[in-house]
Amino acid sequence: MPEPTSELLTDILGTVLQESAFIFAEPEEEPTEWPPPVLVARIAFESTRGGALRVVTNLRAAAEIAANMLGIDPGPEADEQARSAVSELLNVLGGAFLVRYFGTAVPSQLGLPSTDVLEAAPTSHRTCIASVRLESGEPVVLELDLEERK
Repeated sequence: MPEPTSELLTDILGTVLQESAFIFAEPEEEPTEWPPPVLVARIAFESTRGGALRVVTNLRAAAEIAANMLGIDPGPEADEQARSAVSELLNVLGGAFLVRYFGTAVPSQLGLPSTDVLEAAPTSHRTCIASVRLESGEPVVLELDLEERK
């Protein structure tokens, strides 16, 4: 099995954003800085290799995703639902990644997503990333941390 690529993650992220949140996104370079606060969602997975996926974005993008997923106007309700919406988006991204990368012939399992609002984007090990910009101009990054082959 080849190593996953940024192209694979970008395709998964773009497709899931379009199908789940009705948002078109364009590939873009990863932001060099993230003005605080930064929303980070994480989900672990197990298959023939384990690892984790992370979504890193800002609260404006998270509220935009929430508004589109829930079919509501931007505003206080979308702001309140932002973390939950990004968690659900990550759950769908995780399922899509498992099927596209590992296939359906091997057992795979997703953990539960968690979210944190941080003052800075985390600097952790990454196998590869996808970075997109939403129609509104807000950035969303999908990071993969895949365990080393044994």
